[in-house]
Amino acid sequence: MGLLTFFSHPSRFFTSLESQLNVKKGLTIFSIAAVSQILVSLYIVGYKTVYEVALGEYSMAEIRLFSPDYLVMSSLTTVFVALVMLVGVGRIMGRLFGKSSASMKTFINAVLHLFIILAIVNIVYVAFAAGAPSERYYVFGVEFTDVVFHGAKLVWTGSEGGRTGVEADILYAKKADVARVHQNQTPVASGVYTAEEITSLLRTTQLKATLTQPSAPPHALPEKIAVESLSFTSLNAKNVVLTSVAAVRGEPGAFLVQLSLVRNVSWKALTSVYLGFCVSALHNTSRKMSPFVMLISYLVLTNLVPALF
Repeated sequence: MGLLTFFSHPSRFFTSLESQLNVKKGLTIFSIAAVSQILVSLYIVGYKTVYEVALGEYSMAEIRLFSPDYLVMSSLTTVFVALVMLVGVGRIMGRLFGKSSASMKTFINAVLHLFIILAIVNIVYVAFAAGAPSERYYVFGVEFTDVVFHGAKLVWTGSEGGRTGVEADILYAKKADVARVHQNQTPVASGVYTAEEITSLLRTTQLKATLTQPSAPPHALPEKIAVESLSFTSLNAKNVVLTSVAAVRGEPGAFLVQLSLVRNVSWKALTSVYLGFCVSALHNTSRKMSPFVMLISYLVLTNLVPALF
């Protein structure tokens, strides 16, 4: 039975799987759904997300909101956790309230077919997202690890209050914390701001940088330096962690945020509904139990499965 039967007569579709011993189709559908989730994440971050690094000279560093490997792993984590939860919830409900029991292989195959919904939801999401304005973010704080500054001129205030400066072809630091801070030296918190608030933050805050375990041979440097000024020609860091990111409320790109919310809710809701049909067909549960299975499934997916990115 095909895709049309899955949506129009789900109980008949799932019952037909009991006579199919081959799970290749189910695995193919699951793989397509996983790949679609990876591609959607890469597309949204790579082409529909605009971020401005508001950190002065430090903005020349290559800073990404999310690296490709992170997006791939988070997407795979989402679909695999969803698979485990769907199998677990469906099987437990079927065992508790069903009059019969399908084999575990058949049940897993049926759950794998549920990921048709995720693949279709992702296709619809991309179709709408392609014509939507990009999301805009501002980076107000980062943490560099194993960072190297080339052609550096560093000035800081020592423990006795005197200013000290060094020049070096290479300045290394185990860690460098850079952030925009308010007058009371507290960093700008991550969150959602209006365009006016963003403009005010850029005008009223200042940069604060701290180097941990710096070295610039042949100069002897303290274990920790609160930077007063630092100029350099380039910088390279082994790793960059974003410590403060601000989204802009009310911008046209906010449509993507709302669309993403609809995508997450619709995928989990539809999958929960069809899991109810799946359990009813394969475990012969009563019709009265199906809404209960659907509700429990939705609550589990909502609270235990990471949101789609």
